[in-house]
This record gives sequence, C-alpha cells and structure tokens, in this order.
Amino acid sequence: MKAFFFKVFRLSKPVLSLIRVKLTYCVLGMKFPLIQLTLSLFFLVTIIFGQDPLVSEIQIIGNEVTKKYVILREIQHPTGVLLDSTIAVADRNRIENLGIYSLVGWQAVPLENGTVRLKYNVIESSRFFPVLAPSYEEDTGWSIVFGGVVKNVRGRNESLTIGGLIGGVDAYGFDFNNPWIFGDHVSLSLGVGKHFSNHVFLPYERQVSSFEINIGRYFGYQKRISVGFEYEKKDFIGDSTTSKYYYFAPQGSFAFDTRDIYNDPSKGIYIYHFAQYFKYFNIKGNSLFWTQSYSAYASPIKGERKTTLGANLTLNSTHGDLYEEMFLYGLGGGYSVRGWKIETRKLYEQGRQPYRFGFYSAVSSLEFRQTVIPRFSIEQPTLFGPVKSELGLQAVLFIDGGVAGDNWNDLSKASPMYGTGLGIRMPVALAGNIRLDYGWSFYKGKAVESSFHFSVGQKF
Repeated sequence: MKAFFFKVFRLSKPVLSLIRVKLTYCVLGMKFPLIQLTLSLFFLVTIIFGQDPLVSEIQIIGNEVTKKYVILREIQHPTGVLLDSTIAVADRNRIENLGIYSLVGWQAVPLENGTVRLKYNVIESSRFFPVLAPSYEEDTGWSIVFGGVVKNVRGRNESLTIGGLIGGVDAYGFDFNNPWIFGDHVSLSLGVGKHFSNHVFLPYERQVSSFEINIGRYFGYQKRISVGFEYEKKDFIGDSTTSKYYYFAPQGSFAFDTRDIYNDPSKGIYIYHFAQYFKYFNIKGNSLFWTQSYSAYASPIKGERKTTLGANLTLNSTHGDLYEEMFLYGLGGGYSVRGWKIETRKLYEQGRQPYRFGFYSAVSSLEFRQTVIPRFSIEQPTLFGPVKSELGLQAVLFIDGGVAGDNWNDLSKASPMYGTGLGIRMPVALAGNIRLDYGWSFYKGKAVESSFHFSVGQKF
C-alpha cells in the first residue's frame, strides 16, 4: 500500500513527514485516540487529493533563553495561507544560521478545525563557555586561552568575548557583536585589544594595539554590506631595528549569499569582497588591501548523509605605494594551500621557495564532502554546569592550488603550488567545525612534502 501511494501520488519526503498517524489501540492499556486518528486521516486525504492544508498558527518550542521575536523575525511563512514546505524549510535554515542552536526542526501539526499548526522545534546550545584551555595555531604554536565567551546575551543573539592568550601568542581583548541591533537587519560589532607574537617568517616581534567598530545591514536575505574603521598601532621589533606604523583604516565589505546553511552548505553561492584603506600618520604613503572570495556548493546526493561538492577562489592584493616585506603574503598551511607546511623564517631567509611569497596571492580549492554521522545534539555535565553542543562527522577529499607574486601579471605567469589530501570535520558549538586535514604538496610536477593541519571552521 505504501508503495502504491508513492507511485500514484508521488508524495515527497517533506509531505510524508507531516503524516503522523498514531495507532495506539490497546497498547499498554492506553485508549485509542479517535480524535487524533480522525485528524490525521483528514490530513492525509487533503494531501492526496492535491490541496495543502491551511496554516492557522505558528508555534516555537524549545527557546528557553532566546527571545521569541528573535526567532519570529526569521520566519517568513505567513498564517492564513496554504502550507508551503519550501518556505518552511527556508525558515528552518535561517533559524539554524543564527548559530545559537544545536538542532532546528519543523513540522505541521493537524488541528481539530482541519488546519495545521506550523511548529518549529529548537534545541539551544550552551550560552556561556568559561575558557582555561590549550590552543594551537599552525603559525604561532601553543597558547593557553583564558576568559569567557557568552553567546546569545540577553536572549537577543548577541555575543560577548572577554579574555586573552599566553604562550605562542600573548593577547587580551574584548569583542561584542549584535547581528540585528535595530531596524531591518542592522548589525553592530566592536572590539578592542592588544596582541604580541612573533612574525611567521620575518625576524620581528609584532606588537599590535587596535580598536575596531563596524555597522552592517542586510538587503533582503542575500545581500549584506558592512562599513566601519580600525585604528591601529603596529610595531615590528627586530634585534637592531624597529618599524612603527600608526594608521586609521576605513573598511567595508559586501557579501552576496544564497547558501542554505552557513556552516555546512548543500547548495548556493557565496561572494565576498573586503577592502581596507590605510591612512598612515607617522610615515608617507597609503595602501589598500583587497580580498575577494567566490564559493559555490551543490549536493548531488541529498539527505542526512548528503554528498556535497564545493569550490572556492580567493584573491588577496596590496595596492598603493607601501611595498614592504612586513605586508607580504605567504602560502602554506590549513587556511591557504594544504599539504604545504606553514612558511618559516628559515625558509624565507634561504630563498629556497620564493614562489610562496608576494604582495598578491590567488588560492583555489575543490572539496568533496561526505556526511558520515549526521549532526546531533549532546549535553555533557561539567564543573560549570551542563554544556549543550553538537557532534557529527564529515569526511573530505580536497585539492588546493595557489600562486603568489608582486602584481596581477606575476600571478598569471607563475607556476601553481598544488596540494591534495583528505580530512574530517566535526561540528562543535561556538567554533562551528573542528577541521583535521592531511595533505601532500607538489610543484612543477614533483612531490615536495606532506603536512598535517589542525584548523577551526570550514576552509570556505
């Protein structure tokens, strides 16, 4: 009978998920729920004969801390109209993209009057993360992180970070972000802090003091613009010389985003441009840094254990009259061309791989992502109380390519660095994803080296 319904009426999976007929006659002493069965059969007949049910109300379940309006402003499905599963799924995705829930689901619940209640179920992630733990980055090594991160402050999806690091990086600071502070998707972010670390491949210690503020706005749900400025004091301290830079840097970004899920897209494109103009106070000369990123995603196999293909091209360039080695890009590591070890001071000074350095760079990536264990929510007891997060597992195959040079013409003539390998992704609260990759590097058809990369977040 089930096969007959699929063949004749071609009921889609989202529609079938709405049909919940509970036959509990004489089970464990429970009585037969006649009203519920009648409603479910009426719901089934309505769907079979081609008419979607009418949505009479919307309900949100599970928002213990989050203000109800924070979720409602992401829901576009109106009441008083026929159920549209496409809109309901898009609403679910927007709620998940808030980044404060371990899981989000939706369902249509039949009511006695023949309409349905559109219900969105959310499981909130933990809001407070006290931090006293080791941290590792490829370019700076190990550090101890201290402080705290508070997500969903006041139940309004604000985030607040206060803390610092000691070790490979010595730093302290404060960051605040509200993605919708007033009006129609108007956002505010600000940060202040100080940072000490050794330059990755130059014989300098970097000392950076900064203050930054940005205001952004969505135009619809696909276009986003942000403008702001950064005031920064940056010192490069060597054994015998010190270079100081004091500057005011207006900055802006534009994004066009059609991804369904930000953390693990199944479809869509993402175009991002960021530009920052540096007006120096203590030296003559100005400069402009420009980043362009283009990504596309598609899932030929859909579902909980989906298969996704992703591609990305990222361009970085420095324009102006300030071409000093402190502002060189270097290729290698988990955030550029994987399979290549992070660039080092010895590598730069010996000049053995000059093709890895330049004021311009272009990096492309292709990934094949296979979900092995679909994401699920967890709750673990800790000294600070229960921590709610999520887990899962994704396997990845990747190919990266990149070139560096001093101008666009250099990039067009350069021989690319290549890297290929495999990795896994594990979704976690706050960070989005923990990424482990192992790759092999190639240049001009010859194998160079291999490298393991530990990173946070998707590469693109």
